[in-house]
Amino acid sequence: MKKSLIICILCSMLCTPAFCQEEDHMSDKDRVALTAIVLDDNIPAGAHKQLVNKMTQIAAKSGCAATSNSRFIITCSADILTKDITPTAPPQHAYTVALNFYVGDGVEGRLFSSYTIECKGVGQTPDKAYINALKNVRVNDPGFKAMCDKGKKEIIAYYNTYCDMIISDARAMVKRHEFTNAIDLLNSIPEVCESCYLKANDESVIAYQAWQDDVCNMALTKAQSAWATRDAQAAAAALEFVPAEGACVEQANALKNEIATRLDAKEREEWEFKMKQYEDAKAERKAEREARLAAQAHQAEMQAQVQQTEREMLRETLRAATNAVATNEVVAAAAQPVKVTYQVKGKWFK
Repeated sequence: MKKSLIICILCSMLCTPAFCQEEDHMSDKDRVALTAIVLDDNIPAGAHKQLVNKMTQIAAKSGCAATSNSRFIITCSADILTKDITPTAPPQHAYTVALNFYVGDGVEGRLFSSYTIECKGVGQTPDKAYINALKNVRVNDPGFKAMCDKGKKEIIAYYNTYCDMIISDARAMVKRHEFTNAIDLLNSIPEVCESCYLKANDESVIAYQAWQDDVCNMALTKAQSAWATRDAQAAAAALEFVPAEGACVEQANALKNEIATRLDAKEREEWEFKMKQYEDAKAERKAEREARLAAQAHQAEMQAQVQQTEREMLRETLRAATNAVATNEVVAAAAQPVKVTYQVKGKWFK
């Protein structure tokens, strides 16, 4: 029963949690992930944040999930149609700007859909004129939804076509100990691609277990090295990072017992105190998880909502644990996530 529960929870772990609300309350099952990003150097830096916010709203209102590291993006380029100086005192810059919005594959530079609008803005500087023009972008424009809907169809087709390749790439990442990247890749597959989504969830469980086993082995090795020089304190610090479901838990427990039996009275007292702190912290984390799940269960009518809460927590737990262990030189830097490198410039923009 316990094993089934763990598998059930982990199968749905680490999916992008930052879903934005939409006016028609589209189900998360129907969403795909898009990253809002500005790649056009002609757009003033001061306008980037405002434009990213606009594109994030456009994606959310069109039934897409907002994420920071998807290969699929919503982006924009700009063409200045008119540039005037007003006859006022003080003079103002008046711009008419054509904003070209795109949805596509940011890694391969493939365009899925686009939509162009014209906006006007007036400001004391060219940058302020740009920013004021962006304020006139209506995120609920039906053209944006049509653009995103077409893009979503292409993205779903991509996942359905390349599912086996994506899973193969994730397995290769696991072999290279890039566990976070592997899990992020597997969980980028939207639930609407049901067959591929289920396959990826199964692989997520395997990748997560591989991560636990890897951390377990490295923590145990560090603890054994410390104990070889009779440094019980360093051994205890390393053993704190042994995951509860790691493959070497029994060996770690045996090492704890060995250390405890070979210490003198004062050292044993310190050791037992350290181990009690470790066990208390582990029990506290478990209690927090159970309490959080129970609270969510009372509010949720569907099991999926409970899993979503646990999924978000497991994502943070994985990243926090990886960072904590890395700080203690137990896991390699390869465990850290890598940002997507986009290659669209020169293919989409003039």
